[in-house]
Amino acid sequence: MAVASRGTEVASITYTFLILSTIATLLRIYCRGWVIKAFSYDDWLAVAAQFLFIIFCAYEITGVTYGTGKHFADIEDGHVPKAMQMWWTCEPLYVLCNMAIKASIAIFLLRICVTRVHKIIIWTVIGVTELYSFFFFLLFVLQCRPTSLFWLRYSTNPPEGNCLDASVVANAFYGYSAISCVTDWTYSILPIFLVWSLQMNTRVKVSVVLILAAGAIASSATIVRFPYLYSLTDINDFLYSTADVAIWSTIETGLGITAAGVATLRPLLKTFFGGGSSAPGHGTSARQWQRTGSGHPKGETGFDLHDRSNKGLGVTTVIDYGNNHGVDIESQKVKGDNRSDTSNPFAGGDDWNSSQTNLAESPDNGGQGWNITVKKSIVQTSGNA
Repeated sequence: MAVASRGTEVASITYTFLILSTIATLLRIYCRGWVIKAFSYDDWLAVAAQFLFIIFCAYEITGVTYGTGKHFADIEDGHVPKAMQMWWTCEPLYVLCNMAIKASIAIFLLRICVTRVHKIIIWTVIGVTELYSFFFFLLFVLQCRPTSLFWLRYSTNPPEGNCLDASVVANAFYGYSAISCVTDWTYSILPIFLVWSLQMNTRVKVSVVLILAAGAIASSATIVRFPYLYSLTDINDFLYSTADVAIWSTIETGLGITAAGVATLRPLLKTFFGGGSSAPGHGTSARQWQRTGSGHPKGETGFDLHDRSNKGLGVTTVIDYGNNHGVDIESQKVKGDNRSDTSNPFAGGDDWNSSQTNLAESPDNGGQGWNITVKKSIVQTSGNA
């Protein structure tokens, strides 16, 4: 009869989400760093989260080799303390990794928020989440005195010391999971309000919302884990009893990193597949996602959901020729437009030769040929179109 073990399940899940999250993070780095050149704080936090997750997975897989997922009675002599040490190391890494990725998502959403209320909600949620996560991190690390007693109590000669009752850590884990769920769902619902007022067609709106709300998938793993948290109190067969906690904690973290990475890939998808969102009255979206971030050149495409639906656009074209002569041929065509000092770029198609300055006249530079510079700018004006 085969020895009962869930180590294979734990290792398979770990490898799967290690690969998925790594691919998503690498694509995020390429998209943000090379495609739109807007690598910012949220991206650095995502990379830090992935780095911590790689270490987490390494310890988890090492733990499986020593006995994670097996009954104590089926583990080789001397391997239980080593497996318990691997389990202990994974837990603080799990907390730090999720702190980083949740902060990354918060910064990402703050960058595309429009209203003050949304920003207050995000700041409140991330503040509570990070503070409780730090408390849970300290609680787990300091639950035993000395710390090594957590795993050495299963050795033949355990050191003297004491540990908190296992139910304290289990109850704190319930609180951490509840707060994590609230955070994930807040991050997933907010994009609906951020995007739905945009001048995009419905298909594009739905796709954008789904991309930004992908974090709700990670929350499902947190919810599924709830019934298994009681197993943290089973100190007599800890490695086998907590296999489900290990599995769903890995899924939660891997999905969170993957979803956060996918949410940044829209510019990359547009680069490879082309196309864009459309809005009434414009060839592309009236509210294009202008890229934001630190240290980037202007004009790149990314995320900027600020509403311009009540703004107008005008064109100013200035031609400099000869000895510093200049004329704005656009404004001359639309004198009397009481909506703006700038022109309607679509009006007066036949007025290009109506300039008060006759460009056909001889240049002022002594017959040395024309020296013409065309300067054109698009300005935004207030008022309804």
